[in-house]
Amino acid sequence: MSLCKQIPNFLKKNQGTLLKHLFLLCLISICSVFVANALSLEASPSDADSSLAEKVFEKYQTFLLREDIQALLPTILEEIIKPANQKLLSSETINLVVDNPDLLKTFVPDIEDEFITLLKEDEEIQTFLRDADVQALLQNPEAINELAALIEMSQQPLLDRIFGRYQEFFQRQDIMQLLPNVLAQFKNPENQALLQPNTLTLAVENPDHLKEVLPQINDAFIILLKEDTEVKALINDPDFQQLLQDPAAIDELAALLNINVIVRIVPASVESPKVGEQLVITVDIANGFNVAGYQGIVQFDSTALRYVSLTHGTYLSGQVIPVATKATENQVSFAQTAIDTTASTAEDTLVTITFDVLEAKASMLTLSGVIIGGFGGTSFPVTIENVEILEPSKPWDVNGDGFVNILDLTFVASFFGKEDAPPEADVNGDGSVNILDLTLVASHFGE
Repeated sequence: MSLCKQIPNFLKKNQGTLLKHLFLLCLISICSVFVANALSLEASPSDADSSLAEKVFEKYQTFLLREDIQALLPTILEEIIKPANQKLLSSETINLVVDNPDLLKTFVPDIEDEFITLLKEDEEIQTFLRDADVQALLQNPEAINELAALIEMSQQPLLDRIFGRYQEFFQRQDIMQLLPNVLAQFKNPENQALLQPNTLTLAVENPDHLKEVLPQINDAFIILLKEDTEVKALINDPDFQQLLQDPAAIDELAALLNINVIVRIVPASVESPKVGEQLVITVDIANGFNVAGYQGIVQFDSTALRYVSLTHGTYLSGQVIPVATKATENQVSFAQTAIDTTASTAEDTLVTITFDVLEAKASMLTLSGVIIGGFGGTSFPVTIENVEILEPSKPWDVNGDGFVNILDLTFVASFFGKEDAPPEADVNGDGSVNILDLTLVASHFGE
């Protein structure tokens, strides 16, 4: 019979207080089989500020999260927290059973000999049961509930755990400004091999070491790492250290925090100018902290637009290396990089592009191949926003009912030659209502 099946049978057969006591100790021992291997972990320097549940969870986290105990541990904790069982718990009784495991066999004959042998011979289990923090937690319902909550939170996706734990911290203005650079440095493929958990832990103790490993990381972050306990806690967090080993997860965090560099075409939506006129758009940047270079491609509908010119803005300053603009029938590429200083502002215009309108119709302007980089070959996660060119309005549908018919003609005719005519009657927008407006409506009659 398995241990899980023995426990309900034991409850049914033994109602006395002493037997309940021994049953509870059996439950505790079962729990210990799975978590005791973490015994060798020493309490961290932050233990003084940690709750009892946090201390126990930190010591035994790896084992508490093992798949084979996830189905057992919640039930065990629920049993332990019951008031009737709480009365039976004491450090003395726990230690007594650890000293003489055969006591369990005396009162629970069906218990497996293997479990008794394990309790006799496994020093990790014995030491775990004598852990003062564990014994104190098992006698504290609030601490048990907190431990259960920590376990539940730890089962959430890695990114959700980190965001939930540090949400307020991530919203700090100084952190919002520094994170794009810091995450970009961590994401750099050349740096990934250098950023193992032991390196990050060492960096908390000696932030200057991190500067040696990542020379391009922002100095302001190194200062915070020396002085700010919240920054230290973040870099010391095993979950965050794990996330930093995955470039895709870094991008997901940046997107979740809305600290991606935003590159957008402006305006976001525009009505197509008339044939023969020009359309002028800009490619703008936002959240662009510590940027040293950019590149991208704007694609357009060659049946609607024809590329005319591109000019760079003043976003990058200092000594800038010019990169030739390349234009084809349906796209134009651009790039620029500075070699001595990063951009002094987070928001500005990268380039201004001018097109001739060949046909006034609906189309799209889309960005692709966008890279926003910092010194040292780092690239920032980017969010792209494109532009929709709308089909021009139909002024000949004067009453706006979706049809061009006799109602539109009679409306224009009623204001023929009048100076106080409404704008709708001046179909071609030349300032007067005359035969040109009537013929324009008539040319679209029936549409």
